[in-house]
Amino acid sequence: MKRSLVLTATNIFLFQVGWLVCILCGSQWALLYTAGALCLHFFLSTQRLGDLVAVMLCVAIGLAHDLILIRTGQINFVESPLWPPLWLVCLWILMGITLNHSLLWVYERPYWAAALGAISGPLSYLAGVKLSSAQWSSPLTEVVPIIAFLWLLVLPLHRFLSVRIKPYVPH
Repeated sequence: MKRSLVLTATNIFLFQVGWLVCILCGSQWALLYTAGALCLHFFLSTQRLGDLVAVMLCVAIGLAHDLILIRTGQINFVESPLWPPLWLVCLWILMGITLNHSLLWVYERPYWAAALGAISGPLSYLAGVKLSSAQWSSPLTEVVPIIAFLWLLVLPLHRFLSVRIKPYVPH
């Protein structure tokens, strides 16, 4: 099996398991899992600098995204009323390691990325709130369009910024 195929399969597995760990187990387990996932990912990756840029941008954009939801009264996190909880930050970190690997096929296509984000972003938040300690503070008819709009921007904005940071050069 080629190294890139192993990395892609590992990348998919790390994110999917990580999503469940972060949502179901809370911040302490999320932090432990994410640290281990990052170590394994960066051990296998051949583009460590690009992945580091992707993770850092993902966390910055993710914090802005979640702060918009919190400060506009769309979502409430019991354990952290003013800031996104650590487990949610860990999810953004885990998403960051997928962008140059298992999600590259869509990440390189801004219109596809925007469309996929507008669909999968709200679905992920709907499932996450159902399974975690988060709570909707507004009606879903108000929240879902806001999340969909934000996710129209998340991946294209990430890509726009990441290709402008030097010496990062995507595939």
